[in-house]
Amino acid sequence: MTTKNFFTVFYLLSPPPGVPPEVFAQNVAEEQTVELPHESIPDRHFETCIVGTVDSITAAKGGAFRVAIRYRNDIAVCSIPQFLNTLFGNISLQNGIKIVGLELPEHCMTAFSGPRRGIDGIRQLLGIYRRPLLSTALKPLGLSCTELAQIAGACARGGIDIIKDDHGINNQHFHPFEERLGRVTEAIAAANASTGGTTLYFPNICGPFEEIESQVHFALRNGIRGILIAPQLVGFDMMHYLAEKYGVMIMAHPSFSGTLFSSPSHGIAPSIFLGTIFRLFGADISIFPSWGGRFAFSRRECAAIAAALTCDLPLRRAFPAPAGGMRLERFDEVAAVYGEETVLLVGGNLLGRSSDHCTSTALFMETIRGRFGEERRQPEEPRGSSCECLPRVERNAAVDDLLRFDDFNWKNRRRTEYKPGEATGFSGVKRIELFGRSGTKTAFDLRYFEIEKGGYSSFEKHLHEHVIIGVRGSGVLFKNGGRLALRPHDIAYIGPFEPHQLRNEHETPFGFYCIVDHNRDWPVSCAPRADYP
Repeated sequence: MTTKNFFTVFYLLSPPPGVPPEVFAQNVAEEQTVELPHESIPDRHFETCIVGTVDSITAAKGGAFRVAIRYRNDIAVCSIPQFLNTLFGNISLQNGIKIVGLELPEHCMTAFSGPRRGIDGIRQLLGIYRRPLLSTALKPLGLSCTELAQIAGACARGGIDIIKDDHGINNQHFHPFEERLGRVTEAIAAANASTGGTTLYFPNICGPFEEIESQVHFALRNGIRGILIAPQLVGFDMMHYLAEKYGVMIMAHPSFSGTLFSSPSHGIAPSIFLGTIFRLFGADISIFPSWGGRFAFSRRECAAIAAALTCDLPLRRAFPAPAGGMRLERFDEVAAVYGEETVLLVGGNLLGRSSDHCTSTALFMETIRGRFGEERRQPEEPRGSSCECLPRVERNAAVDDLLRFDDFNWKNRRRTEYKPGEATGFSGVKRIELFGRSGTKTAFDLRYFEIEKGGYSSFEKHLHEHVIIGVRGSGVLFKNGGRLALRPHDIAYIGPFEPHQLRNEHETPFGFYCIVDHNRDWPVSCAPRADYP
C-alpha cells in the first residue's frame, strides 16, 4: 500500500511506570484496531497493516513521548463514527494518551467534505468583507418568544451580522421552537428591511432524534440558512448528515467536550478537536472559549484553533468564533490574535451593557469598523429555482379570477427569466407566474415553464414537494438517477430532496405546469451527474 492509503495520528503518550514507550505505543495501535492480545493477532494483520503501524517515537517534555501511528483509510474513513472510534475509541478510557496532531491525505479529507459554505460563502451571503463578523446569543433561558424576538430585532437594527440561539434554548414550553423561530425570524427580517442589513439567524437544533429533522424542515421552510449544533450532544454524524442533505450552514458549539481538554496528558488537543475535526465534519463556524474569560484555554491554544480552521486544506475555510467572556474592553488584544477572519461571539457583555440592545450592538460594530474598516459588496441573493421562493405582489382580483389562454401566454402575465442574475447551471428556460406569486391568496403557486430545444433547468434538490404536468411538446425529467419521458397531460411527482432536472431533447418547445407550496425552502444545488447528458 502507498502512503495515500493511510492517515496518521500523533499521540502524546505518558507510559505507566516500568512500561517502555515502544510497548505502550504498540498497545495503542493494537487497541485501536484489532483489540486482541498481541500474541493472538494473526501475522497477516501486521503484514497488511490492519493493525495500526507505529511509525516514530520521539521523547517529549515531562517523560512523555510523541508517537506517530498510521492507520489504513479503509478501516476508518468509511463513516464518521468509525473514524472517531479509530482516533480515540477504547484508549479514551485509558490514562496518559492525548491526540496532538492529525495528518490526513487529501482524498481522506474530501470524503467528509468539510464546511458547506465556509468563510467565503458566509461573507457572500452577508456582503461583508475586510473585518471580523459580530455575533451574539439570544439569552437568557426562560424569556418568552416575544422577548427573545425583541432582543433579536434590536441587535439586527444595530447592525449585527449573526444572531444565534443560546445553546441551552431549544423546545422548552416557555419558548417553544416553532413559535420562537417564527417570531425571531420575523423580527430580524423587519430589521433588515428597515436598515438594509443582512443579519443571519442560526436557531439551535437539539432534541430527541425523532424531532431534529423536523426542526430543520421547519427552519428551512422559514428561510433559515444556518443552524446551531452541539455535535457532542446530537452526534457528529447527525451534524454532517444535516449539512450534506439540506445544504444548511453549521455553527458548531463545543458543549459537552470539556473533558477532552481538562488534562495536559490526556484527551484531544483543542486545535485538533474544535479546529480540524469540527471543520472536517462540516462546521462553517466553530465556537470555542477564548482565553482571558471564564474558561481555561490559553492564548496559544486559541490561536492554534483559529489556525486549524483557516489554514490551507482541500476543504473550505471555517470561521473561528471565540466566545466566553469576550468584552469590548479587550477588543484590541483579541483582534490582534484572531484578525479579520473571525466571528466575535459576544453575549453577556453586549446584552448586559445596556437595556438598549440596538445601541450596544452599534457600539461594538463601531469599534470593529474603527479597527478594521469594512468593505461592502452586493450580498448574494438566495438562489432561485423552478421552485423559487418569491414574495407575493399586489393582487388584482378582477384579473386573477380567470386567466385567458392565448398560445401558451396568458393575459396580464408576462414571461420572465428563469433565474435572473445567474448565468450557469441552466439554459433556455422561461417562466410565467400564474397563481400564487401574482397575489392570489393561495397556499400554493402555479407556474408555467418552457424550455427551448437543448435547454435544461438546474440540477437541484429541496425539502418541498412539487408536481409537474406536461402541457406542450415533450421533455425528460431526471430524478434519483432515473429518466422519465414527459408528454402532454403526463403528471410527475418530485418528492422531498429528490435530485432532479428537466431537459428538452426535442426540436419543439417543452412546456409544463409546476405546482408547489408558496412558502418553501431554498434549493440545494447538486453536482452534475455523469449519467446525465
